[in-house]
Formats: sequence, C-alpha cells, structure tokens
Amino acid sequence: MLWPERLAAAVAGLLLGAMLSGCTLEPVHARRPQQGPDVTAAMAQVEVEPIPDRVGLLLRRRLEERLAPEGAPGPARYRLRVQLRSAAAGALVGTSETITRSDLTLTADFQLFERGGERPVLQGWARSVHSHDVRQSAFATRAAERAARKRGVEALSAQISRRLALFFRSGKRAG
Repeated sequence: MLWPERLAAAVAGLLLGAMLSGCTLEPVHARRPQQGPDVTAAMAQVEVEPIPDRVGLLLRRRLEERLAPEGAPGPARYRLRVQLRSAAAGALVGTSETITRSDLTLTADFQLFERGGERPVLQGWARSVHSHDVRQSAFATRAAERAARKRGVEALSAQISRRLALFFRSGKRAG
C-alpha cells in the first residue's frame, strides 16, 4: 500500500470514528439511574391479567416471560389488560378454486393500569398477520395453523413489550 493510500485510509477511519462518537443511540433497557427507574425493573412489576382462550393463554405466558424473565420481584405495581381478537381468511385460491393459503390475523388491544387505578396510563393495540399453507392433509394444515399462531403470539408479545419499554423509558405517568 502506497503512502497516499495509507493516508486516505487513516483519514477515512478517523472521520468514521468521529461520526460514530456523536451517535446518541442507546439500548432501551440501559440503566439510567439519574433519570428515573430502570426499565427492566419497571417491566418486571407488570402483572398480566388472564386473557381468554388458548391463544390468549399463550400470549399471556409469552408476555410474562418477556416482561419478567427472572420472575416477578414482588407485588406488581402495574396490571396489563389485553383483549385479543383472531380472524382467519383465505388468502390464495388455487386453480381448482380451493383455498391453498390462509391468513391468520391476531389483534390485541391493551391497557396498562397502575395498581388500584381505574384510568389507563398507557393504551394501544398491536396486530400480527401470518400466513400458512392449507394442505389436503388435515394434520399438515393444523400443524401449519399452530405454527402461524405461535409466530403471531411472538410478534404481538414483542410489539406490546416494546411499547411498554418505551413508556417506562419516557418516564411518563398518569396525570
């Protein structure tokens, strides 16, 4: 490598380093004691209310795992209410005019309450659409439906926990 090429590479490296040092991105769960409670600790204090049906049970369990991976540290300070809706629709019709692909749409409306409070401090919704094949074999179709439901629950739990993390990160409270 010649001297001018080395100089150009060194200058490019210094410029890249200078640009990246000005970056203000930081993880949502980073500890910031000077700016309020730890997001991870706050999320661990959320109790998820029971959600009806099998898919609701799966969503509740996944939310609990995401919010408090090490278990609840004590009495919950918040409660999360989730209303789940599920809809399936044929998405692709084959040449024999039979459905060969189906969409499963899961929609969750959620509200976060402070313990004992009646007004939500946060509310929102999350939606997930996942497709699966519709086969001639009923067993294969059911297995594909189960996999689509599992992917949908995973996506909903990720969206809801991300919204909660951003809420706790912002430091906003009811008022």
